[in-house]
Amino acid sequence: MSSRARKRLMQKVQPDSSADESSSAPSHSKRRKWLFRLSAMFFPCLLLFILLESGLRLGGYGYSTDFFIRNDARDGYTTNHRYGWRFFPRAIAREPLYCKISGKPAGTIRIFLFGGSAAQGIPEPSFNFGKILEVMLRQRFPGARFEVVNTAMTAINSHVVREIARDCAEFEPDIFIVYVGNNEVIGPYGPGTVFQQWLLNGRLIRLSLWLKATRAGQLLSDVSGRFQSDKAVRWWEGLQMFVDKPVTADDPRLETVYENYRRNLTDVCRIAQDAGAAVILSTVATNLKDFPPLISRHRPQLSDAELERWESYYQRGIELKAEGQWALAIEQYEAAAQLDDRYAELHFRLGQCLDAAGRSAAARDCYIAARDLDALRFRTDTRINAIVREAAAEQPNARVWLADAERALTESEETSDSDRNDLFYEHVHLTFDGNYLLARAVLDQVEAALPEAVRSGKTGAVPSRQQCADALVLTPWDEYLMAYNIMTKMMSRPPFTNQLGHAARQAAALARVEALRRRAASPQAVEAARIAYEHALMKSPDDRDLHYRFAVMATHFGQPAVAARHLAAVVEMQPWSLELRTSLGVALDRCGRSDEAMLQYRKVLDMDPNDVIALSNLGLVLADQGRIDEAIAQLEKAVEIKPDFSFAHGDLGKVLAMNGRLDEGVAHLRTAVKIDPENAVFYNNLGVFLARCGREDEAAAHFRSALQLQPDYAEARRSLEFVLASRDAVDKGLVAGSN
Repeated sequence: MSSRARKRLMQKVQPDSSADESSSAPSHSKRRKWLFRLSAMFFPCLLLFILLESGLRLGGYGYSTDFFIRNDARDGYTTNHRYGWRFFPRAIAREPLYCKISGKPAGTIRIFLFGGSAAQGIPEPSFNFGKILEVMLRQRFPGARFEVVNTAMTAINSHVVREIARDCAEFEPDIFIVYVGNNEVIGPYGPGTVFQQWLLNGRLIRLSLWLKATRAGQLLSDVSGRFQSDKAVRWWEGLQMFVDKPVTADDPRLETVYENYRRNLTDVCRIAQDAGAAVILSTVATNLKDFPPLISRHRPQLSDAELERWESYYQRGIELKAEGQWALAIEQYEAAAQLDDRYAELHFRLGQCLDAAGRSAAARDCYIAARDLDALRFRTDTRINAIVREAAAEQPNARVWLADAERALTESEETSDSDRNDLFYEHVHLTFDGNYLLARAVLDQVEAALPEAVRSGKTGAVPSRQQCADALVLTPWDEYLMAYNIMTKMMSRPPFTNQLGHAARQAAALARVEALRRRAASPQAVEAARIAYEHALMKSPDDRDLHYRFAVMATHFGQPAVAARHLAAVVEMQPWSLELRTSLGVALDRCGRSDEAMLQYRKVLDMDPNDVIALSNLGLVLADQGRIDEAIAQLEKAVEIKPDFSFAHGDLGKVLAMNGRLDEGVAHLRTAVKIDPENAVFYNNLGVFLARCGREDEAAAHFRSALQLQPDYAEARRSLEFVLASRDAVDKGLVAGSN
């Protein structure tokens, strides 16, 4: 090795005598360099973001993410109909209930209610438990003024409730009522959602929500959405949208769901306290014994041999249950549970047997297990309600009260003499009776949270169920329509059609709906409802819900002029509503005011060029005016945008067939029937044009299908009689000719 090489090596291995003195200097220097580099990157990015955000806002890009926005008259605030865009794809975004709020008058107790569709009052928000609670409070405290503001929205969960609560804190709240928990898994950012990607970390969720509140974030979302159009959910299809998103009870992601729920509840309490408001946290009631699980899954690692033995016990249990041998069936089900106790439907069937054997407490435990194991998690489970109770107990001195709605409704069911569940329509949505009990369960806690000056003025008794119904103008028509919308429309579709005992349960439900329809449709009931609506509107001329319900009833009973008048009043309150404008267009068209109807449809299409209902309705009006080519173009566009939109196919088929294109028209009508086999009008129209093609037997079969679905369908009955008479006449002529 050369002397130069040895010297260089020695320099490398020998310690520097000044190392101890200067070792910290390079370290500090490096840290400063990295801080400088990060600052050099961060501040230009921040400046760019601020400039972009300012430019977008000045240019009018984006939308407000405040829950309440200034109304056009500038005399208050209304709920922001775009609020859901921050949490859902725009095409299916849910809207808050319409509400107008202004400065709080002196002496007013302002109560905000938070939650999902059950709190909103689906199927008819006019009768949600907040409305009933307001009636109760006003009667109990006649000297005070109460204002209950329902901020609940369909499909939201506690992530959204937290954001809404922050906005409501700016409007002088006195009490927050929180009834949320059913959508923690399927709502925004849950592991079973279809609205966006699931996020594990609560901080990431909040960062995402903050970003979407900025115009720059909205621009980013709009740009990225263009590249995801094929995957995006484009139509609201109800609960069947979630069928492919099961989440089993042992899914590790549920622990994150529970932790996020706990954190969000705690934050809502803190937000309320900072605003000087009390909080009522309510457990969430669910239907147990009348709602079988939707999807059951076996435990992981169940061997083939174990599964075979499990199936043997399970099937034998089913056979014994059918024979009424409850004790023996219980033995078989319990033997199956020894092998695999994760199958939700097993627990439900066992619960039915225990109920039949008089062991109601054990049966209830089984129904709870069936709910908690259901892989389509549309219902609050045991853990979520436990978190509600814990959150209330952890804050004893912070003006936080617990309302145990789950217990209240369960006790009512257990003491009821009826075998039929009168509290729930299906899994979570409450009937009027259910909402009355929920309001009653919350009332005591609300009273405890009221200022002493208000509490001392209590003079009235708690109003009865009927008194609340009368105050909210609950008519037989309303009762029928609510039952119809849930039991006939919603429950006849997946995932409910896959449930244990669906056919029998649905038949019983439809019989109830038909009984309600007959009661509501009597001339006396219709007249009584009309008088009740009119009297109520004289007292509250700006009541949006009364106008809308009156319009719906008038439409059904062939009074389009009345419907148009009340719908016009609602559209004036909610000029942005595509659905309301479309309904107004239908009413105007039925009044013979087709030009005004087209104006409404075109306003809808100005706001959303892809609104298939407005396109289809506009096509029909154009066809009635003889503008056939324009009509067909509108209808074909609707079919192109949404190929499974049955009404567009039905309307297009009718227009084509009536204008000499019979084969094309019949083809579209067949498609309409295939998409919606429960629509009697499609069968009738298909029958009419098949008869024109000379296919009387096939036409008669479709008229019979229409009458089977709708026995009082007069047009289908006349058409069937005409086709049968014509066929008989032809047959007789042929026989006479052959002689």
